[in-house]
Amino acid sequence: MTNNRCERGEVIGNPKDKEVNRQVKEKLQKVNAVPNLYKIREELLFKDYPHNLSNTYKNEHSTEHVGENIKEHGKESTKQRTEVIGLPRVLSYWDTMPFWKTFWQALGYTVRISDKSTRKMYEDGLSAVTSDTVCFPAKLVHGHIRNLVKHKVDRIFMPSVTTVPTENTEETSQSMCAVVKGYPIVIRNSDNPSEKWGVPYDAPLFHWYTKKDRQKQLVAYMSETFGITKEETLAAIKAGDAAQKSFDTELKKAGAKVLEDVQKAGKFAVVLASRPYQNDALVNHDLPLMFTKAGIPVLTADSLPEVNRTDLHRSRIDVVNNYHARMLSSAILAAQSENLEYVQVVSFGCGHDAYLSDEIVRMMKEISGKTPLILKVDESDIQGPLGIRVRSFLETVEMGREKKLVHEVKPLAEPYPVKFTKESRKERVVLVPNTSHAFCRVMSAALSTQGIKAIPLDIGREEAIRLGKQYVHNDICFPAQIVIGEALAALRSGKYDGQKVAIGMGKYVGDCRLTHYGALLRKALDDAGYADVPILTNDDADSHDMHPGFKMNILSAARIAFALPMIDVLEELLRKIRPYELTKGDADVAFEKALDEVIEGLEKHGIAGARRGFKKAITIMKKVRYDRTYLKQQVLIVGEYLLNFHPGANHDIEAYLEENGFEIIEARMTDVIRKTYFYQDAQIKEYHLNKPIDQKVWYRTADTIFDFAHKLTDSIAKEHPLYEPACRMDELVKDSDPIIHHTFDAGEGVLIPGEILHHAKHGCKFFLILQPFGCLPNHVVGRGITKKLKEIYPDVQILPLDYDPDVSFANIENRLQMLVMNAKQAKRRVSVVQKKENKKETVKKGKIHKQESYC
Repeated sequence: MTNNRCERGEVIGNPKDKEVNRQVKEKLQKVNAVPNLYKIREELLFKDYPHNLSNTYKNEHSTEHVGENIKEHGKESTKQRTEVIGLPRVLSYWDTMPFWKTFWQALGYTVRISDKSTRKMYEDGLSAVTSDTVCFPAKLVHGHIRNLVKHKVDRIFMPSVTTVPTENTEETSQSMCAVVKGYPIVIRNSDNPSEKWGVPYDAPLFHWYTKKDRQKQLVAYMSETFGITKEETLAAIKAGDAAQKSFDTELKKAGAKVLEDVQKAGKFAVVLASRPYQNDALVNHDLPLMFTKAGIPVLTADSLPEVNRTDLHRSRIDVVNNYHARMLSSAILAAQSENLEYVQVVSFGCGHDAYLSDEIVRMMKEISGKTPLILKVDESDIQGPLGIRVRSFLETVEMGREKKLVHEVKPLAEPYPVKFTKESRKERVVLVPNTSHAFCRVMSAALSTQGIKAIPLDIGREEAIRLGKQYVHNDICFPAQIVIGEALAALRSGKYDGQKVAIGMGKYVGDCRLTHYGALLRKALDDAGYADVPILTNDDADSHDMHPGFKMNILSAARIAFALPMIDVLEELLRKIRPYELTKGDADVAFEKALDEVIEGLEKHGIAGARRGFKKAITIMKKVRYDRTYLKQQVLIVGEYLLNFHPGANHDIEAYLEENGFEIIEARMTDVIRKTYFYQDAQIKEYHLNKPIDQKVWYRTADTIFDFAHKLTDSIAKEHPLYEPACRMDELVKDSDPIIHHTFDAGEGVLIPGEILHHAKHGCKFFLILQPFGCLPNHVVGRGITKKLKEIYPDVQILPLDYDPDVSFANIENRLQMLVMNAKQAKRRVSVVQKKENKKETVKKGKIHKQESYC
């Protein structure tokens, strides 16, 4: 074997040479004797577990459909369940297969798992992949779906589970990876086995914060979809749980045995940490074998007995995902052990594993000085280069061990040693980077009402991008880089004393990388020489104690909620007027004056002041002269909200589009901020979630506050002739629910399809989806739904645009040119029609005028 499969020629066998074959056989026996828990894990994952099937249940394959059985036999149909349920060997099933396989078998169904991944299987589904930058494990799903169809399964079951109970010491690790929970939705919208091959495709949406939530939702789903009784479903859940527990117990038992053996022998094993679906040999390029061939045992992260009991509170990042918790915990355990080394596998394009890698490197270095090996893999067939890196790593480790280098184990230090204290309020000004120009000013005003001296920063451009690229991990999303770059550019400008400033950063705890901006900023500040600059966030929980001297109160949050619809209205009016203004520049000048009125009112007198300021602002915008006799083509910009609203990040895309004859429509910032409260409230009400009463009240109250804010804004904004009341979220989601349900909680969620469908219904034909490279949710809620949207509105043009620090305006312009040309052609067609209509109208008006004169 030669080339990329092997960096040097290797004899793997010769059918004519018995001696060579004997040597190869002996070599394979030696390799197989080295513990490989990836192999053991896969065997445990897909084997059969006891499921207590009744003798009356039949497992023979049949083409008879369960729906017919239910109709004929009602609830007794469990005795005649002969359908074959197809489960694809992908994504979350690499973690939960024992539960789901046993669950279905316990109900009397035959289960068919798709075959092991092959390159041909991947290529078979490649044409259906909606996003070319999504991770390789996601791209594989399409091939596995087709494999199940070839095996003639009766149904394919692939649930979308957004949240699961935490399995570790962190209460926040409930979110599921956006691609894992969202890809069943992508398959339904892009591949749709039901329509394409006539194979029913079941992708229910579940929110499992607790085991009670899981039990309640599964009972309801199985009853509604399959007519299965509560008692049967509960029994199947019990069997599935027993299988999952057995899998975990046996895996950790095998892991404990490896640890014991290497400790006795004075040797070491490698923890090859990964997400569960990187257990797939095609995805990991047989990396475990590269270690076992060298005689090094391989452990998985979840095979370490203490992995779920490791203290993670000294991590800089918020642990929001069980997969991340396993990798962080196993890194700590490897750093503390003389007998473990650590390797992390990362899929190309996984921006979330990028900040995780940074944190793993930091923690291991601080604990014992160990350096992990980070390996990034994708679908390319590159075993050779990977082998070189593995051998180099092992040689480095062996050299250190031969020199008997001792790794002194230390406890992790305080992750945020520099605090924003009560004294900081008097001593420091807080620099606030931009999400949008207007929102930055609103946030600064809200901080000011709590006694914080806040300064909104200028919109960052080339220098901010350069510094963000220099000090923030290259695979982190572009918005994080430019926001942090703005802060660094301000500190580098010489305008501010580093001992007298702090940085204000947005944050929420969820599956977006915004959760980790504080951690990313801390690392960047330390690396850039600003280790003494503290950070404060709008996160009232402040789980890392970054800002004990500040907590955003409910009143400040309410002020922001009431100001958001006001700035949305002003920006909407600006975009409706600017392309038609009679004196160039008048609209922008008026907008800034109007914004000043709202911000000054908010700072001085809170919500009442903002209300008075907004009245003045509407008066100011009414004075701008414009002529909208001949309307331009409209284009809606949706997507990741910082890219939408930040002209430095999106390369002034609005200005370019207006210069080329468009009128811009923007998604509203209010909805972006409100959606979290909206879908949480909807989940609680519609799924009857097992949540504390204070959380239920908070989400309901927050959503209600936004309703009041909209009503107040409408009552004032209606004075402007161009104002149209915003479509509220509960109305917006009605059309988009069949595509993405309004309780799905990743990225912009339902807003992208909701906005596109709403505006397409009202005549808009051009749409841009702006998304950062590596933004996992946008693979689902952006690119993942465009095919379905085009089916509903075939004449619309939807253009997704990826942004990163290196994207040039020339690149963006090249992508936009087709949209511009299509718009001009459409305008010419409309113009011809309008001329005919205008001619008819003129004749008609002339006749009416004569009649009126006669009368």
